[in-house]
Amino acid sequence: MFTLLTILTLLTFIMTLTRREQIRKNTTQEIKEIARKQMLASGAASLSLRAIAREMGMSAPALYRYFENRDALVTELILDAYNALADAMITAEAKVAREDYYGRFQTITSAYRNWAKQNPADFSLIYGTPIPGYHAPRDLTTPAAVRSQQALGLIFGEAWQAGKLTPPTDYTNLPPAIDAVIAELSQQQPQKDVPSVAITLTIYTWTRLYGLVWGEFYGHYPPGFADTGEYFEREIAAMATQLGFS
Repeated sequence: MFTLLTILTLLTFIMTLTRREQIRKNTTQEIKEIARKQMLASGAASLSLRAIAREMGMSAPALYRYFENRDALVTELILDAYNALADAMITAEAKVAREDYYGRFQTITSAYRNWAKQNPADFSLIYGTPIPGYHAPRDLTTPAAVRSQQALGLIFGEAWQAGKLTPPTDYTNLPPAIDAVIAELSQQQPQKDVPSVAITLTIYTWTRLYGLVWGEFYGHYPPGFADTGEYFEREIAAMATQLGFS
């Protein structure tokens, strides 16, 4: 039977543990925020744990208790970015009526652009120039990276099955080599009934979507051409027509 002293001691221990966990969580978040500011100012390749430690008033060895090296921090930031992008796209798309496939497509692609504009350091980290010497652990980053693509593919799959998507034959009659790759990717999807055309259209759309946002993000359009988002919206509407949404 527990005595009052034992119970109080146990409660004190639990509260101390909780405080330590919260402090660690807050410190980890602060490290990430400073890292994002560094990347935004000087690029991801300039990321430095020592510089972060100096800004936080910590010693470098103290910072290594949170991240063992720069690559561990980069990986954590990449995972955060991919998951944040997927969450933003999925959350936005979920507000549209399920049978409005065209509207869902417009919404999820706009969410991609909006997230990129609001999170330039994260967008640059996952879609910009690779960091010299860094090799992402694919077993960790790939599942996070494909979440947003799978959300887009789900719209294509449901629209196809509902008869609301009639893509050009160029996307349904593929060369054998490409068809084999699509078939293999189909087997890797969480939902085993994903039609292969949905995967093909996802790859096609993702490439164009990335190109549109990348061009705007890095200033490759004439001044004022893409700033308002109207050009992006026109391109998405044209893409939806080309893909055969009805």
